Formats: sequence, structure tokens, C-alpha cells
Amino acid sequence: MHYRPRILLLEFETMQLLRYKGRRFYDASGNIPLDAFHAEPSAITIGTYDGVHVGHRKLIAELTRIAAQKNMRSVLITFEPHPRLVVGKKDSQTVKLLTTLDEKIALLRPLGLDTVVVIEFTKAFSETPPDVFVQDVLMTQLGLSDMVIGYDHGFGKNRQGTIDTLRQLANTGNFGITVVEEQTVGGAHLSSTVIRERLEHGLIEEANQLLGSAYHLSGTVTRGEARGRTIGFPTANVSVANAHKLIPKRGVYVCDALVLGHRFRAMTNIGYRPTVADESRLSIETHLLDFNGDLYGKSISIEFLSRLRDEQKFSSIDALKAQLEADKQATATYSKELLWN
Repeated sequence: MHYRPRILLLEFETMQLLRYKGRRFYDASGNIPLDAFHAEPSAITIGTYDGVHVGHRKLIAELTRIAAQKNMRSVLITFEPHPRLVVGKKDSQTVKLLTTLDEKIALLRPLGLDTVVVIEFTKAFSETPPDVFVQDVLMTQLGLSDMVIGYDHGFGKNRQGTIDTLRQLANTGNFGITVVEEQTVGGAHLSSTVIRERLEHGLIEEANQLLGSAYHLSGTVTRGEARGRTIGFPTANVSVANAHKLIPKRGVYVCDALVLGHRFRAMTNIGYRPTVADESRLSIETHLLDFNGDLYGKSISIEFLSRLRDEQKFSSIDALKAQLEADKQATATYSKELLWN
């Protein structure tokens, strides 16, 4: 099976990570002001970049191409927390994240960017008019020379800033604009929203095709009741720290687990364990094939490859064990080639 690991860190990468809050730049921790940071000619893109999907990557590739061609700095600006968590409508469903900030940064590192700026998104910042943001932050503080944006880009207070707004500002500010058109994969519209919908319906392989890599959850292995061990299927109970992280549809999945510096094939159950516990709290349990050891307290990342079936309640423990054996066999032999764009 050939696929790109979801988290990839390369020692030779030199991407600079900055925080921005209160009109000042800070180091990656957000604690040390960087008063020496200065504006220089920059190609800039702005967005939430949740998921860093194949459409995002095409836009970033265009950004880095322009920056290299014009000998400029390539800068990606994103936000933390996700703007919809701050200014979303009270009667609307809370946005679920494809990537936490750490996951997003890890995915951005290999893409050739010079600088990533994480803006602290607050209610006060959301009130910034589009023209003020462009003039005061992008032009004055960063050195905007070229802007690369998606076809549906909106920014500033109430997303009042549009492509037309940018074109008007570009005329007076003397910067270029490149608009990347709508992206599709296999005829499907490509957006973070569409990917969330695929995951919520358990369509893992479709979601992965749009993401360009395997969807994953990261967390810590916590102690459970060890029921799986008593029937021959010990599981790692995974606690996901970020409450806004999207959890795929309940069911049983073929996965890869990254833990202790190694990759293991695994089968993962998301649900309420109706046969042995019938709990009210959703649990994420993963059984690592060909592994024996203690994982309690360890960090783990689970990459979702395919969905096997719905979670179901069995008539007996023996019936559950028989199904788990079948799931294990399907997991071990899963070999569909995942080809990322």
C-alpha cells in the first residue's frame, strides 16, 4: 500500500512559524515578542486551511511558485481558533475541525512555505474592516506584494472583503492578485465542508481522496476496563483532547496507528460498546495487530483507511468474538492502494 503519512516532519525544513496578537508578532510559543520581525516583499495567502486538503495544496503550490519566480517571501496566514468558533451563529451547529492547529502546522511544513502566521482570532479582531486589515497588517507589517486566494475568498468584518474589494485595494496599494479557481476531485466540489460531510457519513475513502492523505485522530491512550483483553482483543482507549475535532461516524474501521515511533495496522471501533457495556459516552478503541505491550499514557495517532461496518449489538460474547476475528482478517488483508494527488 502506498500513501503519504498524515504527519511528516523533515529536519531540513526551515518554515518559520509566528503568532500574531494585539498587532504584534510573537515566536511560535506566542510568549516572546519578535520586535525585530520586519516587512519584506511577500506573496501572501489567507484562510483557515482546515484539513490542508488537495485544493489548499494547489493554492499553496501557486503561492510558492509566484514567490520563487519573483524572489519574494511566501507567507500563509491562518487563524486560531477557527473563526466560526468565535463568530458563528448561536443557532448553528458548532464547526468540527478536520485538523487541530498542531496537525495543520505539521501538514503545512513540507509544502515549501517560508512563513506561517497564526493570528489569534478574537471577537475584537473579527471587527477589523477589510481595508484596515490589508493596509495595516498585510501591507505595512508583512510587506504584501502579491496575494493568492481562492475563488470564493472572503475576509474582514462579517467577511465583507471580497475579490472585488482586494482588486480595488490592489489598485491603490500596488500589489498583484492571483485567483485560484474552484477545485474538484472526481467531479466532486472540494471544500472542508464537503470533507466533513463525508466523514460524518463514514465515507472514509472518499474523504481521504479529497484530503490527499488519510484522515487521522491524535490523542493519548487512557486506561479503560480492559474488557477487550479478556476476549483476546486488547484495545487502546484513545482520548482526543480537542473537543472540536471531528470524530467519524460510529462503526468499525481499518486504520494505521502511529505510536512509539512505529506504524501498526489496527482496527478501530468508534461507538458505545453496546454488547459489553452499552455506555452513553462515545469511545474510541483501537486494536493494534502484531503488538504486545503497555501503551497507557502514550501519544497515538490513528489514520483511517476504510470503514468495515456499523457498530452493532451482538447476542453473545462468542458472537462478538467471531465478528471481531472477521474484522481482524479484513483489516490485516486490506491493501487498496491510496493514490494522493
